[in-house]
Amino acid sequence: MIDLNTFHICLAQPSARGYDLDQKQKEAVEYGNGPLWLLAGPGSGKSEVLVTRTLKLLCVNGVQPRSILLTTFTAKAARNLEDRLATYLVALQNTDHNLKNVDLADIRIGTLHSLCNDILQEYRYPSYQNVRLLDQVEQDLFTYRYADISKFQDLAFWQHFNYAVRDWRNTNYPPNKWKRAKSAVTLFNHIVEDYVNLQAMLSAGGHWATLAKFYQQYAQALKENYRCDFAHLQASFLEFITSLIGQQFLQGSDQNPPLLYVLVDEYQDTNPIQEQIYLALAHQPPHNITVVGDDDQALYRFRGGNVTCMVNFDEACLAKYSKYPHQIQLDNNYRSHPDIVKFFNQYITSFPEMTARGVRAPGKKPVNAASSITGAYPAVSWIQTKKVGDLANAVAEFTINHLIGDKIISDLSQCVLLLRSAKDSARNAGPFITAFQQREIPIYNPRSKSFMESDEVQCLLAALVQVIDPNHTFQSKIDPQGRPLEWIDTVQEWFNTLDSVRNDPNVPTNLLDDYLNNSNAALSQICANSLSPNNPGRFLNLNLLEIIYRILSREPFRTWKQDTVRNSRLSKVTRLFEGYNSFNLDVLRANTAGNDIDESFINQFYNMFISYLIETGIDDDEDEEIIVPQGYLPIMTIHQSKGLEFPFVFVVTK
Repeated sequence: MIDLNTFHICLAQPSARGYDLDQKQKEAVEYGNGPLWLLAGPGSGKSEVLVTRTLKLLCVNGVQPRSILLTTFTAKAARNLEDRLATYLVALQNTDHNLKNVDLADIRIGTLHSLCNDILQEYRYPSYQNVRLLDQVEQDLFTYRYADISKFQDLAFWQHFNYAVRDWRNTNYPPNKWKRAKSAVTLFNHIVEDYVNLQAMLSAGGHWATLAKFYQQYAQALKENYRCDFAHLQASFLEFITSLIGQQFLQGSDQNPPLLYVLVDEYQDTNPIQEQIYLALAHQPPHNITVVGDDDQALYRFRGGNVTCMVNFDEACLAKYSKYPHQIQLDNNYRSHPDIVKFFNQYITSFPEMTARGVRAPGKKPVNAASSITGAYPAVSWIQTKKVGDLANAVAEFTINHLIGDKIISDLSQCVLLLRSAKDSARNAGPFITAFQQREIPIYNPRSKSFMESDEVQCLLAALVQVIDPNHTFQSKIDPQGRPLEWIDTVQEWFNTLDSVRNDPNVPTNLLDDYLNNSNAALSQICANSLSPNNPGRFLNLNLLEIIYRILSREPFRTWKQDTVRNSRLSKVTRLFEGYNSFNLDVLRANTAGNDIDESFINQFYNMFISYLIETGIDDDEDEEIIVPQGYLPIMTIHQSKGLEFPFVFVVTK
């Protein structure tokens, strides 16, 4: 092991962190046993403190890596912690070769969801064996297919829970089935994550009791179909911790040492069931749990985050452990110009809501400006115009003429435009996207909801529809009121895009045309061959995913896959179909006459999957390693930008 003074000196060297910690940061790193509550303002080095405290436990105290659990909110943030730990450990090992045996691979580090899944699998917890963990798309599809609530059209019920229904245009009629399913996912997740008393819901009667019964049916359907969503993953893990086999995990065994230290980053985004998990993990005295967060940065309430867990951590410790945590406030900002820090302090307390009890941690002090950034320039400025379109043009002109023209930034990726929504629409990012494009400013906006508007995605889906529905029966689909379904025009647009590409002399599509023509010509015979006593379900030896791969093997998809962006989108389409495939719904089936695809199969495909793609609004995948490609101006939501740093930031307030 290494002594504490040498430890700090080593990490302050250029080969490691490159600077020393301040007094409060060191106090947090060196704190001994018991619960530790770190209130960390913006730019105060909270992640740095968490990494350094972890290394101190390993290298100074000699704690075994397997006895430490370190978790944060996103996979990207977890990788960042891993990278820092690895870099700093190399510097420490070069200083003291006795540390060569410290293996970071043994630390339990990641998001809470990933850790729950890994530990439950490692200990083979009975109720979590042979289950498929549903991602967001699969949970949506599962709810649509198996949850009774998705069929429930009681208007008064949905009006009561209207806050969970997105984009409900006409509230005089119940939301459509997909909106009901998506809303149900939100409601069911909150029941689990908010640690809601289900019996109290049932006793309340009315719509609350109805929702509780629907939740019970959904939870039972998950069990019967060997599925688990992310909310129930946490519930299973909490159940595991309090079980006999869970005690082996906490107290140790021949295979693993006991869990001694729990360190949690971004604690302000913790929800109630996660709070119960963390407190249970550190249940054994002396309750070595360290939580780090900032109640002013609680941005994920829409995902179930609850700032109360951060604000009332002291009361939670008292109730659970009969002792208060040691509190340290990291209040020095090392990131921003003093004017920005001053603006932040004034802004965050300017709203009456922020002074109410329970909104901020008690006794919280203002942030201090402690960066090396100086200069008498307008660090905080305001751009105002009468029209949104004018504002977008003003921002674009400012970027070209001042930021680039005056060499304030050397690359567009050094600035960012923050909006409430990055969707490419008139009320959101649309005017800014137009203004930037008019001035040939490249933009990076993976959450523009324009995934489904790209040529490659539309052509791929149109080609698939052409194979299984050559007569385009989608054009005659109607809703219960006899009106054409909303998504019909969208599917027709896909065919218009495909026709446009096929008519382009510069795009080779002859192999695709041959495949589509041959498939349509052979369809009736393939269906006829399925009519045999040995195949009562009339199933064809073909599924949707196989057709997708056959289409992708033809031009222009082979060429498109050589383009990074197009390939990413095409890959995402295949993953979406893999989710649909997991429900065993995509094996083609012939009709009773044996001359075409069964109509119920086609209807299910359109109603359950195609309408989902159109209704939901699919985002492009984001590169987990690259924050923003060089040469591109990023458009982000505030949630998306959390934890990132940019020299220049535009924030659109309306």
